[in-house]
Amino acid sequence: MSVIQTVEAAALAQTRRSLRQLMAVAASRAPGLAKVEDLTIAGAAGPLRARYYQALEAKRAPLIVFFHGGGFVCCDLDTHDAICSWLAKASQGRLLSIDYRLAPETPFPGQIEDARAACAWAFANAERFGAERARIAVAGDSAGAYMAATIALELNAQRPGAVALQALLYPLIHVDGVLWAQEELRNFRFLGRIAALYIARSLGAQMPSLLDVDLKASPPTIVAGGGAMDPVRNDTKAFVERLRKAGVAVTEKKYPFLSHGGLNFTAFSKLAVTALEEVGVLIGQQLNAAR
Repeated sequence: MSVIQTVEAAALAQTRRSLRQLMAVAASRAPGLAKVEDLTIAGAAGPLRARYYQALEAKRAPLIVFFHGGGFVCCDLDTHDAICSWLAKASQGRLLSIDYRLAPETPFPGQIEDARAACAWAFANAERFGAERARIAVAGDSAGAYMAATIALELNAQRPGAVALQALLYPLIHVDGVLWAQEELRNFRFLGRIAALYIARSLGAQMPSLLDVDLKASPPTIVAGGGAMDPVRNDTKAFVERLRKAGVAVTEKKYPFLSHGGLNFTAFSKLAVTALEEVGVLIGQQLNAAR
């Protein structure tokens, strides 16, 4: 390993530790859940950690499979414990959070392979949790939302209706440097471009843009995003437009004062709690209406 690689590895390790210290706050978890259980499930290349959340009086509906954000290189079950707990509670449902393998240790598309394996496990084990067996829902924030949207397309192309719903929180749509550069100096886009360039390099393989794929097989979609502090918002707008042109039903929730990543901070942010409660209620309503 070169000196540069050693420095980069040390910097990434420190970033991961810092994010855990900042985001993995016990007080962030939603109160009053019926069950929170750590599990080990089958991944694409070995066991994966997962965490199951169940609301009080959870309704029988598709199990929500959640993929955390972090640019494919950071974060885990604990950093996103708050988001998952509030979504489970507000939806009156059941949610399975997946701790997939990260880049650069696991090159892309290893993350998608883990998502595929996790969803297969969810289908096979849904009834164990009291959820519907034949369908699931998928959700995620940022890079996790990219994973959710990608796997939903794949599963519904194979078996229409297998994924009943997708909930995408400030989704990362692409890491195309040219597209990011077009708005580099406006509304914090330059910060997003730096992150996108790092993600693209860390993945070790090309990540297809969600703006370049056929979206007709996408399930009904809930999209929540922020304002000026959310650098993916324009890409999200273009993605929503493409979904609607493909005939996909989309429900949007816009939070002008929400920053990218802001939903993790429910211990400190009333806005984060409000947004997650509203999105969770929408998830519950749509899953139950689709029964």
